Amino acid sequence: MPPRTRAHQTVENPPPEDAPAPTPKPPLPPYANTGGVFELPNEIWLEILSYFPSVRIPTLKISTAPLLSASTLEREHTLRALSQTCRTLRVVFLPELWKRFEVCATPRRVEIPSGTNFNDVQARVEDAPSSRQRDYFYLSGAWYKYIAEALERRSNGIRQSSDLAKYVQTVSVALTRCQAVTVLSAFVECLEALPNLHTLQILRAHTQMTTHLKNAFKDLKIPQVHTIVLPNHAHNVLRACPEVRVVMCNYDDGGKLIGAIMKECKKVQVLKGFHPDLNMMKRIVKGVPNLEEIAVECSDVVRSSLTNPLPLSYLLTLTQSLQSHPIPQKVIEKLSSLKHLRAIELNVSSQLAIDIPSGKLYTAELKACVSAAKNILVSKANGRDEKERKRMWLKLRYEASTHGKAMIEEVPLGLIKA
Repeated sequence: MPPRTRAHQTVENPPPEDAPAPTPKPPLPPYANTGGVFELPNEIWLEILSYFPSVRIPTLKISTAPLLSASTLEREHTLRALSQTCRTLRVVFLPELWKRFEVCATPRRVEIPSGTNFNDVQARVEDAPSSRQRDYFYLSGAWYKYIAEALERRSNGIRQSSDLAKYVQTVSVALTRCQAVTVLSAFVECLEALPNLHTLQILRAHTQMTTHLKNAFKDLKIPQVHTIVLPNHAHNVLRACPEVRVVMCNYDDGGKLIGAIMKECKKVQVLKGFHPDLNMMKRIVKGVPNLEEIAVECSDVVRSSLTNPLPLSYLLTLTQSLQSHPIPQKVIEKLSSLKHLRAIELNVSSQLAIDIPSGKLYTAELKACVSAAKNILVSKANGRDEKERKRMWLKLRYEASTHGKAMIEEVPLGLIKA
């Protein structure tokens, strides 16, 4: 078969001089790139991003370092790079990038200011067994300045850019005394400019900046916040969130937070990270009548002050000398007065669950606490329909102090018929 010949092209007559100008072609749509990797659905992208280290929400316990590891910035850096690749990826990843506002970690290399005691820094570096800890010790003379400047700069930037402010849903920050008045003022104005904010997490706040927090947050109200994670001495921040539903304490026993809840936050339904004794539990029952879920720390864990980092050798000695003691059974039994209670989580150290000479007594006490919690939930199941019973649970969380991981075990209540 002979090959086809190309058709003759016809030459169009030129348009007359008085003809209207041709309509210009429309600009390329945002999704001009439609082939290859651009065909991946957003769910696949988000699944890939979930494997990058990031700031956990909540972060109830951090290490003895004042900030999180530099590796937690990897997700943010990856999203920023993707959002600056092309218009198609920018539409997808820019909202995801600014969904989280995080100032709680430093890069691995920060210039140490003049006047730093290098002998003290070097001594702690030599005690650090890993490169990750050595990174922190090298930054110990400059981290507070870096965090203060970064928080002020980002707060001012978000406040002046409403297009980005609308994306922010969670805020995770570390607060320091460095230029506290200026930085907190910018941060408060930033919070006011976030219409879709629902979670506020303060991973660290200096124990001696209570007055600074009080002055900065006294006139602030952010009713859009429904979940908050903060240390006990940052209770003045909690007072600015009247509509909060979930309160988590990440430092100290949480007694001052209970006082703030009783006065300003009447809608709290979930408490986590608290170390209640008998008196505090009475205050919880009286001041948080709508409580539905509570996670109780069943051991007296001594959390080191993050104000002045201690040599690693001393911290290891201190940790080995600590003993965990479960809270009395009577403290758990006080929860029976809560009308809406449906879930209890008991957080215990691994020592309480291991049958070793130093843990035999604690194991018996722990069983008594579990039995008391189970009896409370079973009694409250009476009169509730099957849908409400399915939402009732009792869990044990065993903290593994070596790797920061936890094992969760659910205690069967026998409320749902098979």
